[in-house]
Amino acid sequence: MKVKEIMHAPTFVPPDTTIAEAAKIMVRKNISSVIVGTPTDPIGMFTERDMLREVVVKNLDTQKTSLVDIMCGTELKHVMCRVITTVHQDAPIEEAAERMMGRYVRHMPVVDDEGKIVGMVSARTVMNALRRKSYFATRGMYNRD
Repeated sequence: MKVKEIMHAPTFVPPDTTIAEAAKIMVRKNISSVIVGTPTDPIGMFTERDMLREVVVKNLDTQKTSLVDIMCGTELKHVMCRVITTVHQDAPIEEAAERMMGRYVRHMPVVDDEGKIVGMVSARTVMNALRRKSYFATRGMYNRD
């Protein structure tokens, strides 16, 4: 099974998007990460985990800035993860799992031959696909192509 068979559409936001705006987008789309930048020029990723670290933990540490001020006054370009781990759309799902586990990421952009981001996979999607593949393989119902 290939990554392109399980990927979903990516969501892109500009670097000046605030944490609050990104949170609203993620809730509305029922997703847990956004890519900062464009399909051909991604500059980072922002996830629910980043939000937890940036908003809740920093506020607990300082107690000087309100959550609203942090959420509405902080742009993603200042808090996003700048290292983006990708996987090719034609890679087997096992490769996606290995990359995610090796780099401790739960969200990974999917790229085409030109390096353009064409999709996203999550750890949950990859693990569910591996489980289905294993289930059918053990019953002789899985085609390895």
